[in-house]
Amino acid sequence: MKIISLVVFVLALIGSWFLAHRDTPIPEAVHQGIQNDLKRVISEYVQKNLPNSKNLVFKKFWTEALQKNRVKASFVYSFDDTNDTSGPINMEIEGYGILNKVSENAESSEWSLDEIHVLNNGLEYKEALKITPKADADEPSQ
Repeated sequence: MKIISLVVFVLALIGSWFLAHRDTPIPEAVHQGIQNDLKRVISEYVQKNLPNSKNLVFKKFWTEALQKNRVKASFVYSFDDTNDTSGPINMEIEGYGILNKVSENAESSEWSLDEIHVLNNGLEYKEALKITPKADADEPSQ
C-alpha cells in the first residue's frame, strides 16, 4: 500500500511540474500590454462620458488565455461621480471583455475588443437619498 501511495505521489509531482513549466500560448508581456491598453480605454471612456468623475481605481484586473488567439480580460473598477439629482456617489463596475488577435509581427501583436459584458454594478450614495412616497392619484384614499 505504501508503494502505491508513493507512485501516486510521484506521478502527481511530475504532472504538476509539467503543467507549471509548459509553454504558455500567449506571452506574459502580451497580457500586460492588453491590461494596460484596456485600462487606458476604460479611463478615457469614463472621463469622456462622465466628465465630473474622479478617483478612478482598478480594484482587480486580470487576463487569461482562452485559446491561442483569444483572451478574456476581467475587471473591477470604481470611481466617484456627482450629479444634481443624487449628489456624490461611488460607482463600482465588474465585467469582462473578449479580445481576439487580429495580426502579429516581429515587434507586436494587434488585438480587437469584440465583446464587453458588465456583470455587476453598484452605487454607493455619499449623502442619504431622500425618498418621499406620494399617494397615487388613481388609488382611493382610505
